[in-house]
Amino acid sequence: MRQTIARIAGEPIARLEDPAEPHEAAGRPEGNGRRALQPLRPLGAPAADRALGGGIAAGGLTEIHSDETRGAGTLAGFALALALRLGAGTARPLLWLAPSHALREAGLPYGPGLAGFGFDPAALLLVRTRRLEEAVWAGEEAASCRALSVVVLEVRGNPGRLALEGTRRLHVRAREAGVALLLLRQNAAPEPTAAPLRLRVAPGSASPVADLAEAPRLLGAPLFQIALEKSRSGPPQRFTLEWNPHERRFDEPRPGARQPLSRPQPALPLDGQGAAGRSGTLVALARREPGPLARAG
Repeated sequence: MRQTIARIAGEPIARLEDPAEPHEAAGRPEGNGRRALQPLRPLGAPAADRALGGGIAAGGLTEIHSDETRGAGTLAGFALALALRLGAGTARPLLWLAPSHALREAGLPYGPGLAGFGFDPAALLLVRTRRLEEAVWAGEEAASCRALSVVVLEVRGNPGRLALEGTRRLHVRAREAGVALLLLRQNAAPEPTAAPLRLRVAPGSASPVADLAEAPRLLGAPLFQIALEKSRSGPPQRFTLEWNPHERRFDEPRPGARQPLSRPQPALPLDGQGAAGRSGTLVALARREPGPLARAG
């Protein structure tokens, strides 16, 4: 019945659970067998919030993917922005979990960089584990901790421990505790999981700073290209978000207001002897040590 009404009214199904609370989604069971509603936190960009049925659930599992491992920085930036929208702060911090191999490509969070992004470094707890199994176990335990606002579990690819059954345990625990759990997957392919929402994130071309038009090489706010691949509130679609670190919210880029840089800009050398060449597409390759004969020669 709710699905029929939703199609007629053109409203997301999640909004019809309780007319008095338009920004809530299904959550944990109540005593009468119904599920208590989880609040949705708006991103700040109207079109994106409409596509998401009101925003991001403050309790439960959300998956965020990147096409390549080198997109780990984009994943991290988008997750930090979502954590701020979900209320992460010193009172209820963000817990970031990752096995060591998942952090080799992008490195560790940098305090001054976090502050410039609008995130208080004191609100971040980072746990780096030796193995994936340890990170998943810690994620299951942390998902039940109401002292946390957001838990981020960052992994590489599609490990079997985070297939349908593994993600179901994460989602149930986080939903019951009212904790947002963001599963970040570097270089991952879509697969069936228990996450109600799956997003694929790619970097966008940042626009020049509007107030400094005479210096066109200065870059503006970070831009994220979002593909909504799985959602209970509507069909797959795409949208672009610009992060505002001062207001700590997402904005919609204004069409035609600022022209993005047309191509990647190579770094200029300090001595002016020649521009650096374009970087390749492969990074973080294993270093090959010379053999005994090579050393002797």
